[in-house]
Amino acid sequence: MTLRAALLFLVLSSGQDPATEWAEKLRSIRPGWGRKEAEEYLNNIRVPSAHRPSFLGGGGFSQGTGPMTHFNVYSLDATYALSLVWKSEDPARGIRSVELIAFSDLKGRVDPALFDAIAAIHRSPGAQQGLAFDPVPLIRAVNTLLPLGKETALKALRAYYRLARDASPEDVHKHSLDESRILPILLLLFEGMPGYRIGGGDVDVEIPVVLVQDLPFMLVAGYALDGRPPDPADYLKRATGALRAAPLAPRALPMEAADELTRTPLWKGLKLGAGNEGRKRWQMRRQALEAASTVFSLRPDETTSDCCVDPTETQWRAAVDRAKEAGIVWSPEIQDFILGR
Repeated sequence: MTLRAALLFLVLSSGQDPATEWAEKLRSIRPGWGRKEAEEYLNNIRVPSAHRPSFLGGGGFSQGTGPMTHFNVYSLDATYALSLVWKSEDPARGIRSVELIAFSDLKGRVDPALFDAIAAIHRSPGAQQGLAFDPVPLIRAVNTLLPLGKETALKALRAYYRLARDASPEDVHKHSLDESRILPILLLLFEGMPGYRIGGGDVDVEIPVVLVQDLPFMLVAGYALDGRPPDPADYLKRATGALRAAPLAPRALPMEAADELTRTPLWKGLKLGAGNEGRKRWQMRRQALEAASTVFSLRPDETTSDCCVDPTETQWRAAVDRAKEAGIVWSPEIQDFILGR
């Protein structure tokens, strides 16, 4: 049994409600700890979850004319997270508050019948997360909404938009609410959707998310904003076409799909300079690796720590061959990549 599986087994088999179990563990966190001590402790107790990063957010915010609140949010498992509020901008000065949180804390603010769909929207990546884009949660969101039909799918998307827009600054940051999550979903869920632009992207494309063998890739790493970004509600109003004909079901190994993308006319049309092509290729490969992360990861000898050539072409070819030999395929049942043989 792996360490991850053992920890999950202990949490599930203890006989306690998971929230109670986590609350007891979090009582060990001391007010005098800084970020280093807190993260060391969390690394020993958290249960890593596929397609959910360990660090969910952080920074500072203020409400009205009040003082700045400095915080970090860490995942504990697939459901629960920890919100730490620091005493000051310098985390070394200690912790002001410790809070166990889950997206279900917000269930009372939405139609309960739509909650599962809204939760799937929330787990999908935002439109500005190109450097941390994971295709699988986006596929799951699209495939969760598709069987609901057009009217109900739109209700769920509007409900998430309102939830994110109406929330307090504290809840927005604590739960990582982001109404831009609806943009990639709309682009893939509805036929005939135009592209969207949030600001000045690092590449000039009308459609920032593309499908290769039914696997989505986000071409734009990030946007430079001039004032407030466009309101996603305006894009939502353009969802007047039919829903896509079938669920997303990737037909190729994610790493091979990334390679296929870099051979398309679309890729050539990005007009990447000599220094930027390697960086953008690395971005697509990282997205492919995120997609397959439940069953595949690079070995130490297959990485270089240089973003533009990580891994090198020789290392990448060896990694792709190793992944092909593993028999990685998409499972419609669990909505993830699995070892098919």
